[in-house]
Amino acid sequence: MTASKTSRFLIKFRDATAPGPLRLSARMGLSATEVAFATEPLFQSVGVTRGRGAAASSGVWRLATASATLDGDGWDQCHDIVAQNAGVMLVEPDVEQQWTYPHRAAANRGRGMRSGASQPQDIGDGYAGDKNNNYWFRDSRHGQFDAAGAAGGSGQGVRIAHLDTGYDPGHKSTPKGLNPRLARNFVDADRPNDATDRSDGLFNNFSHGCGTLGILAGAAVPGLKPFGCAPNAEIVPVRVANSVVLFSNSSIARGLDYVHTLCASEATRVHVVSMSMGGLPSDAWADAINALYEAGVVVVTAAGNNYSNAPTRFVVYPARFGRVIAACGVMADGHPYANLPPKRMAGNYGPQSKTLTAIAAYTPNVPWARFGVPTIVDFDGNGTSSATPQVAGAAALWIEKHRAQFDAYPQGWLRVEAVRKALFDSAAKGAAADAEELGYGMLRAADALSRQAAPASRLARSAPDNANFALLKLLLGDASPGFAAAAGTNMAMLELETAQVAAKSGLETLTETWTPTTRRRLIEEMLARPDLSKPLRAALEKASADGGVIAPLPRPGTQTAKPAPTPADLEMERHFLKLALDPRPPEPPYRRLRIYAYDPGQQTDPSMFDVSVAAVTTRWEANLKPGPVGEYLEVVDVDPASNACYAPVDLNDPRVLAESGLAPSESNPQFHQQMAYAVAMRTIERFERALGRKALWARRRPRKAGEIVADNGFVQRLRIYPHALREANAYYDPDKIALLFGYFQAADSAGSVTRGAGIFGVVSHDIVAHETTHALLDGLHPRFSERTNLDMAAFHEAFADIVALFQHFSMPESLTRQISRAQGSTPEIGRSLGRLAQQFGEATGMHGALRRFVGETGSSVPVLSDDMTEPHDRGAVLVSAVFAAFLTIYASRCADLIRLATNGSGILPGGAIPVDLANRLASEASKTADHVLNMCIRALDYCPPVNLEFGDYLRAIITADRDLVRDDDRGYRVAFIDAFRQRGILSSGVSHLAEDSLLWEPPAMETEMLDLFSKILPLLDLSWGLTIDRKSAFFHSQENGRKLNNWLTDPSDPKRRLLRQILGFEEPAKSWTGVIGGQSFAGEIRPIEAHSVRVCRRSAPDGSSTSTLVIELTQTFRAEPNGDRYRGGCTLLFDLNVNGLKYLVRKKLFSSWSVQNQASAQQAAMTSAAENGQVYYPPGDPAGRGKTFAIMHRCGRTP
Repeated sequence: MTASKTSRFLIKFRDATAPGPLRLSARMGLSATEVAFATEPLFQSVGVTRGRGAAASSGVWRLATASATLDGDGWDQCHDIVAQNAGVMLVEPDVEQQWTYPHRAAANRGRGMRSGASQPQDIGDGYAGDKNNNYWFRDSRHGQFDAAGAAGGSGQGVRIAHLDTGYDPGHKSTPKGLNPRLARNFVDADRPNDATDRSDGLFNNFSHGCGTLGILAGAAVPGLKPFGCAPNAEIVPVRVANSVVLFSNSSIARGLDYVHTLCASEATRVHVVSMSMGGLPSDAWADAINALYEAGVVVVTAAGNNYSNAPTRFVVYPARFGRVIAACGVMADGHPYANLPPKRMAGNYGPQSKTLTAIAAYTPNVPWARFGVPTIVDFDGNGTSSATPQVAGAAALWIEKHRAQFDAYPQGWLRVEAVRKALFDSAAKGAAADAEELGYGMLRAADALSRQAAPASRLARSAPDNANFALLKLLLGDASPGFAAAAGTNMAMLELETAQVAAKSGLETLTETWTPTTRRRLIEEMLARPDLSKPLRAALEKASADGGVIAPLPRPGTQTAKPAPTPADLEMERHFLKLALDPRPPEPPYRRLRIYAYDPGQQTDPSMFDVSVAAVTTRWEANLKPGPVGEYLEVVDVDPASNACYAPVDLNDPRVLAESGLAPSESNPQFHQQMAYAVAMRTIERFERALGRKALWARRRPRKAGEIVADNGFVQRLRIYPHALREANAYYDPDKIALLFGYFQAADSAGSVTRGAGIFGVVSHDIVAHETTHALLDGLHPRFSERTNLDMAAFHEAFADIVALFQHFSMPESLTRQISRAQGSTPEIGRSLGRLAQQFGEATGMHGALRRFVGETGSSVPVLSDDMTEPHDRGAVLVSAVFAAFLTIYASRCADLIRLATNGSGILPGGAIPVDLANRLASEASKTADHVLNMCIRALDYCPPVNLEFGDYLRAIITADRDLVRDDDRGYRVAFIDAFRQRGILSSGVSHLAEDSLLWEPPAMETEMLDLFSKILPLLDLSWGLTIDRKSAFFHSQENGRKLNNWLTDPSDPKRRLLRQILGFEEPAKSWTGVIGGQSFAGEIRPIEAHSVRVCRRSAPDGSSTSTLVIELTQTFRAEPNGDRYRGGCTLLFDLNVNGLKYLVRKKLFSSWSVQNQASAQQAAMTSAAENGQVYYPPGDPAGRGKTFAIMHRCGRTP
C-alpha cells in the first residue's frame, strides 16, 4: 500500500445546503494568493437520503478540486481550509493509494500475458499449497465450498457488489450472473456506466478485478473445474481502481455510496460487498460504512498485504473498521499467511481488537483468472485479495439458505450481525499462538450454512465507526483539544492525519505494547517524518517539550457533559482492562553487563584498580540466546589452536541477570564472550543513534570463477570469535563478516604484565570497539577498505580508533581519576587525558601506534605529508586532530567552572582537584566526547563513496554538523577546523579553511535537472529508520537501489544521459580507449552501481528534526592489460523536508587528478607490501579482500 498527494480534497460541510464559494489563501511560489475550489457532491445517497441507514454523523460530503496547483503538504492545506471557511466541519486529502500486489506482476509482463499455459502453484520458501490439487481451497479440510455446493449453495438470488478494477468481458470465467446494467465506473469519467477493464493485457500488471471476480462467482472455464464460491449470485461490477490497482479515496467512497443507492429498491438491493483492496483511513469511508451497516449490507474487505511486515502489518482500512469483516489469510497447511520471508508477500493482521471482526480464508495458490486470455486460469493466486471473495461468497451462500430469516429481521444491522455470527461461530480455530493472525478462525462455508439465524435478542449492534486515532490523546495529554483549537483546526482532523501517518509508516504497530517509553518513542518517530502538517508537528513538539500535558481543573460549579464512547475509546478500555486483569511487567529497556573499563592489567595498578571494572548498559534483547546470539551479533567461541569449543554464556540466566553479568575474569571464556557482546553492542548503538537508522553489516560478497558476484545477500549477524587466533592480532574479516580476536603469551614483563602471562585481545574495550567499527564502516562504505589513495586505509584505522577512544571517554568514571590528578590547568588536563588515551591503546600492544601523537602540543604536533605512506602513520595524524578538537571544546565548556572555582583567576591552587569539581569536569569531558563522537559518525553520510581524503572528511564533519546545529555557539566546528589546519590536513579545491568555504556546495545544476532528479523520490520506499526490521531495511535498500539504477541509466531519455555526466559518470563500454591526464588508457568502463540508498533521521538540540536521503553511486574502470581498477562515484543528499537535492559530493571517474592519485596509492601500497614481505592485493581483488585488515593490523602492531 503506497500513497501520494493530490490537489483534491474531501470536505464535510455542516448542512446540506449548497455551500458558498470555497476559497483558500495559499502560498504559490514566493507569494500568497486566493485559490478557488470547484465542488461537487461526493455522495448521492449516504447522508443525503436518511431512510435506509443514515450515516453515523451529521454533515454532507463534497469533493473539492483546487483551481491551481498548491505548494506544501496536503494536510496543511486541509487545516487551512477549515480555519478560513465557516461551515466546514472536516477536510481530508483525496489521497491516491496503490494496493500492494505480488512482485510476480512484473514477471507477468515479461512472459507475455496473452499466451502460455497456466501458471502452476508457487510452493516453497514459506508458501504452502497442494501440488496434487489446484482446487484445494474448496475441499472439506479448507473452505468447504465443494460441500456447500453439494448442499445446494450457489448464491442464487443474492446480489454482491464487486468493487475492484472492473472485469474482463471476454474471459470465460466471467460470472453468468454479472449484471452490466447496474455497472458503474468511478475511475474513467468518459464511461461512467461501463465497468469493463479495457487495459491491454500486456500492460495490466495484475488483472486484479478479473482474478478476484473469478474466485467470487466465476463461471466454469472449458477444461477446468468450477471454482467460483457463489457461482449463481448476481454480481454488480463497480470499477473503483485502475488496472494497476491505483485508487483514490473518493473513488472508493463513491463506490460504497453507489451500493447504498442501490439499496433504495428491493429490485436492486445489494446484500454483500466484496472489495479486495484498502489503504489509509478516511472519515468519508467511515460514514459510508456506517450507512451500509445500518442498511443491512455485509461488507467484506481485504486485510492488506505486506513484505516483511512493512510498511505495516496491521489490517488496513476499511477492513480495520469494526463494522467491516476483515479477510485475513491462512495457507493450505493451516499456518497463517503472515510473517513470511522478506521476498514473499504476506497478509496483514491485528491490532488485537480487530480479531473480533476478522476471519481467515485461503491463500496463496488459489485459481486466478488471467486477464486478456479467455481460457487461462493461473493457480498461484495470492494475497488477502484472494481471501476476500471467499469470505464474501460464503456470506452470500448463508444468506441464500437462510433468506427468509434474513429478510425478517426488523433492522438492517441485525442482518449484518446474523451473517457475521454464523461465519465467526463456524470458523475453525487454529493454534492458540495464531489467534491474532487468524482472527475468529479459518473459514468453513459448509459449517456456516448449518448455523441457524440467531434471534434478534442475541445480536449486538456494533459501535459506529470513525477514522480517529485515539492514541493521539495519549501522546498529547488530556488537554489535547486545546492544541486543535489553538491551531484553528479540530481534533478529529489531527487524529485522522495521525492515523494516516502511523499507518503508512508502520509506527502504529508500536502501540500494541504500551510501556513508559512508548509515548516518547512514538512522538520522536512521528517528529522525524517530513510529511506532518504544521499543526500536528507543533502539537507533538509541545508535547515532547512538556513531557505530557495535564488538563486544567474545571471551575467550581461547572459540569461537563460526558461524550458517548467511540469505538476507539472502547478499544482502549478493553486494552487497559486486559492489562489490569493480566498485568505483564514491561521489558526493561537495557541490560547491565560488567566489563573491564580499561584492560585487565589495570586491576593490579594501585591507582586504577577501583575503577578498572564498569557496569555498562546495552539494549535489551528479550530473545537473546546463549552465545550470546542476538539480533546483531553471534559469538562463536571456537579455539582452533587449542582444538576446543567453549560453552556459550547465557546472559538470560536469572543468576547472571541478577549480578549484571558474569564477574570480569581473564581466565573465564564465558566472560570473554560477555565482554565482546557488551562492547560490540554499545558500539552498534552509538552508530544507530548518530545516524538515525538501523545498522546493517556488509553484504555477503563471495565470488565464483570469472569474478562474478555469487551472492549479494543479507547478513543478519556479525560473528565474533573471541579465541580465533593464537597470535598478537585482532581483525575484521570482510569475507566472513566476522571479528577474529587473538591471544598470546607475553614475551617480557612490562608494567602490570608478567612474562608468560596470557594476553587476550577480546577483553580490551578499545580493541573490541575498534574491530566492531571496522565492520560497521564496511557495511556503510564498502569501498573504503580499498587503497585508492594514501588516506583510505589510514582513515579506516584512524576512524576505528576515534570511535574506540571517544566511546571510552564517554564514560565519566574512566576520566575522573585522571582529571583529579591534573592539578588544575587545562593544558595539564589535556596532557593527562592524552596519556590515558595512549595507555588504553598500548596495554595490549595492538593499537598504540595510532595514539602516539594524542595530546601533543607545540612543535610535537604532527603534520601530514606525502612521505607518510604507512596507514598507521597517516592515521595517527587524523586521530591527533580529532583529539585536539576535543580538548579545545572541552576547555571551552569547562572555562566557567574553573573561573567559579578560582574566583575568576582561572588558576587552581596546587594539589588534587576537589572531588565535586573533578566530577563536574569529568561530566563535561564525557559530554564533549559524546558530542565529538556523534559529529564524527554523522559525517560518514556526507562522505564520497570512494577515494576519501582526510580533507573530505573535515568537510563532511562541518557540513553534517551545520545541517543539524545551525548556530555553533560553543565553537565545535571552529575547533575541528583549527586542529586539522595545524596538522596540515587540507581540503583540495578549498582556498580558505573557513566554515563557509568548507561546507559542501549545493549541486551546480540547472533547475530543470534538479526537478528531474526529484522525480525519483516518489518511486522509493523511505521507511528505513530505527523501528523497521533490519532485514526489511536491507531489502528496501536493495530494491530502492535497483529502481534508482534503472531510472538513472534509462537509455531512452537524453536528459538522464546529461544528468549522468553531471554526476561525473561515463557511459559503460566493454572496450574503451582514451587519454586521461595526458596518459593513454584502454579498458572496460563498468556500469553505474547504486551502492546504498538510505535515510537518516536526526533530532537537533533545538527540537527540530531533519530527514535526509543518502544515495551512493559508484563506477569502475578496469584498465588493460593488468585489470587495475579505478573508482569514481558520488554521494547525493536529498532534504526530505523539501524533497530537494541539497548536496552533490563527487569524485569523477576520469578526473586526471583522481586517476593519478589512485595509481600513486596503488604503487605505494605495492612498495610497502614488498618491504614487509607481503603479497600485494590491488583494489577490488577478491583474493585479498578478506586479508586487508589482518595484514594491516599485523604490520601496525606496536611490539
